[in-house]
Amino acid sequence: MQKIAGTNAVITGGGDGIGRALTLELAKAGANVAVTDIRTDAAEAVAAEAAALGVKSIGLSCDVTDEASIEEMAAQAAAELGPMQIVWANAGLGIGQGFTTARRENLRWMYQVNVDGIIDTVRAFSDSLKEQSGFRAIGVTASMASLTHPDAGTPSYSASKYAVMGIAEGLRTELAPEGINVTVLCPGLVNTRIWDGARARPEKFGGPRHASEEAGAHWREAGMSVDQVGQWGVDALREGQFFAVMPNNEDSRDAVAARQAEILAGIRYPVR
Repeated sequence: MQKIAGTNAVITGGGDGIGRALTLELAKAGANVAVTDIRTDAAEAVAAEAAALGVKSIGLSCDVTDEASIEEMAAQAAAELGPMQIVWANAGLGIGQGFTTARRENLRWMYQVNVDGIIDTVRAFSDSLKEQSGFRAIGVTASMASLTHPDAGTPSYSASKYAVMGIAEGLRTELAPEGINVTVLCPGLVNTRIWDGARARPEKFGGPRHASEEAGAHWREAGMSVDQVGQWGVDALREGQFFAVMPNNEDSRDAVAARQAEILAGIRYPVR
């Protein structure tokens, strides 16, 4: 069990949803927080919520599809709060399309956020983390989609989250000798506005597009409490636990077992 109080933490995609929940849980535990988001006003609003909990906090602009933006954010965070001990690569998005049906720029946008954004965020802070001693941790927000067969409507999203799981597991192996823990958060359906993610899409990927409120009905009706997901993620980070898995129902949990069973069923050993 690690003590979070007094540490400095940075969270990408912290302007709402799971990122906001993680930020506020870390702040409740006593961490100073750098809240980052492509929407500066959203990051600053969550930073104000965190400050009301009695910690130092800042809201910073960051586009995780732009390596220079991440590097600038990392420098600002360090200048204002000091070295980070906790880095949570949370920013992510989904598109409800397949590889053969999605617009190419939508696929490029999602993979640059969900995959390159994770890698570049960790790289921006990795040297500083390695130079320090004591408790240091990286959190990565993946999904139950990292562990199950893809849903029919979202195979391209699921594949991006498979990649996130691979990155998290690779980081755990790579950074263990440095004493840096890694936690991967895998929630099922959560009551967030992920369905309206294009509202913050950069111009280079087609610009913003707002979905109607009706589009989010399924998330509001069946999604889990985002606050509970944030709490479980921070608890796992504090406990040094790699997997923080939170299925939203038994079917989601059973889907993990079904995929494992199919993998095991596909094993054949060579004849010698």
